[in-house]
Amino acid sequence: MPSEPVPVRPSGLPFGWDDVVSLLDRSTDACSSPPGPPFADVVGDVSRLGLRPGTPVILSLSNSRRLLEHYFAVLLTGGVPLTVSPATPSARIAELARRTAAGAVIGTRADPARLGASGPARPAGDASAVLLDTDGAAAGPPYRSGSALLLTSGTSGMFSVCLHRVDSLLRNASRHAAAVGLRADDTVLVSLPLFYSYAVVAQALAALVTGARLVISGPPFSPAEYPRLLSRHGISSSSITPTIARLLLHRGERLPRGLRMLTVGGDRLAPRHVAGLRAALPETELYLTYGLTEAGPRVATLAAHREPEHRFDSVGLPVPGVGVSLRDVAGGVGELLVHTDTALVAKVGGPSGGRCLVGPGVVATGDRFRIGEDGYLRFQGRLSDFVVVRGEKVSLAAVREHVQALPGVTGCATSVGTDPDGSAHYTLTVRLDPAVTGGPADAELLRRSVLSFLLPAERPRELRIETADPALFRK
Repeated sequence: MPSEPVPVRPSGLPFGWDDVVSLLDRSTDACSSPPGPPFADVVGDVSRLGLRPGTPVILSLSNSRRLLEHYFAVLLTGGVPLTVSPATPSARIAELARRTAAGAVIGTRADPARLGASGPARPAGDASAVLLDTDGAAAGPPYRSGSALLLTSGTSGMFSVCLHRVDSLLRNASRHAAAVGLRADDTVLVSLPLFYSYAVVAQALAALVTGARLVISGPPFSPAEYPRLLSRHGISSSSITPTIARLLLHRGERLPRGLRMLTVGGDRLAPRHVAGLRAALPETELYLTYGLTEAGPRVATLAAHREPEHRFDSVGLPVPGVGVSLRDVAGGVGELLVHTDTALVAKVGGPSGGRCLVGPGVVATGDRFRIGEDGYLRFQGRLSDFVVVRGEKVSLAAVREHVQALPGVTGCATSVGTDPDGSAHYTLTVRLDPAVTGGPADAELLRRSVLSFLLPAERPRELRIETADPALFRK
């Protein structure tokens, strides 16, 4: 492969063409997918879109090597990538594009009509690219080359996006790799979604800086297939969520001895489940991680295999280069503030909610912690209005905000419930204005509108539609 097959714009990236090609050569898909076009062709197609440096490009592709190719193609040609789930409805992508001033959407079946674009789709490797008609095009791109946008995984709203510098993401990836001992001879399973910060930074970019090999799979996660996947590809490093950890423990799945290191993050894992993983995997290094997209994302790590059981209720110590403090402390508990040079540049797309920059390089997490005399961080609860449903973080405030804005809706409410296994679900109740609705037909139309806009994991267990009492309703 030639060293630079197409002209690439200066991007201020901390890596170059050869580094990316080397990573892609070390990356493979777990499924036997047909080979796509050469990476050089993907870069050429993205370059020929003619977007100005600093223009955001939304990537709606499945977890795969192909997604990484498009991600780095956008970066190398001066663009600002934003990955989203391929299950995201077109109307939602169009709204996200409007809020972030995106210039193009690249997807497997990107439809110009559904995205509100006037021109035809264009090739981008074996995917399609749709150029968007942006109102602010004359003002120029809103960002700088060498930047990336990352969704906040539902914690701050469905349109909340963090703007980061790629060099700071790479710095965070290096710190995480050092904290969990990721090495060049490791083979990393990427089964978490590459449209959230953990897989992008702590796995893909960490492999870029360490020389590790990537095997990309899923989601969805299959507990029966997971052990076979680890064995088949010689996986030595894997990352899972607490939901997956509990599922594996419940099923009693036996994992191969070749798994050298397992990390768990994304939500709190109960001490009894930490102990269960240690008992089930006595020869595997077990790391509990804590972080948030706004911080770049990794903040703290607990090497559980090296710690006594009384620390299994903590997320460990801050990674080197990261500081922490508490604000509004009461009874030793306060909101965790993260002090880091890998903090986001800005929040775009939606309200900042409880997580935002409160000073240069200082992120308010929206999470309540206790910091022990030994410096270990212990999670005590959240300030923000979201719930973990089927392993995904769902912003209930964002769901209510979207539904409240629909025609004929006078109000809505969410209520959270807990299943016998400890997992959460929620019910959404929507009230319609009787003066502007036509009864059951409008209620069914509203139901379809709500469910089609939400991602599968965001959908309520039950959607109740009621007609507001005319005597109580006030416009």
